[in-house]
Amino acid sequence: MDSVHLGARLYGYLEDVGTYLRVTRAQKILRRYFAMNAFDGAMTSLGVIIGAYITGIADPRAVVGVIIIGGIAMAVSGFSGTYMTESAERSKALNDLEDAMLVDLEDTIYGQASRFVSVFAALIDGSAPFIASLPSVLPFVLALLSLLPLQVAFIASIGASLATLFLLGAFLGRISRGNIVYSGIKMVVAGVAVALLALLLNGNH
Repeated sequence: MDSVHLGARLYGYLEDVGTYLRVTRAQKILRRYFAMNAFDGAMTSLGVIIGAYITGIADPRAVVGVIIIGGIAMAVSGFSGTYMTESAERSKALNDLEDAMLVDLEDTIYGQASRFVSVFAALIDGSAPFIASLPSVLPFVLALLSLLPLQVAFIASIGASLATLFLLGAFLGRISRGNIVYSGIKMVVAGVAVALLALLLNGNH
């Protein structure tokens, strides 16, 4: 298959995706799924990093392993839970529409859109926390390759997690047409609060 045919097929697929999203009006809920679950992934990673630091874990493999496994677990949980929930909700909405119109819509654009959005929403929900955890892993991968000292990796990883939180906040601020910088800072403050809470709990033991 040449590049022209491949490009045409990709363009056609993207058009179909846009049509399905418009038919189901799913754009807003997909944005919410992405933002909420990416936030969970970034915060969880930050908590793991701080926990590893204050408990004196000196093996970057352990930190990478915990973050990656946690991200995969959140991805699987998010995908399965969202798919079952969205599938049930979309099926109900489609059945209600069929009852109102007295026709079978299973093989129409409405039925296709309903099935597609259930899977697409599950993919977004599942991938968001895993993707958001990746920036915090990179410094420890560099430490494993002896390209970065472990202490620097901890600092860089915390910085990467906070930067991810800021970008998520800015994304939400852009959606709400609010102050992007202020929204990003609020997310960072939430991350700093997690760090301070972890340090406080450690200091009480």
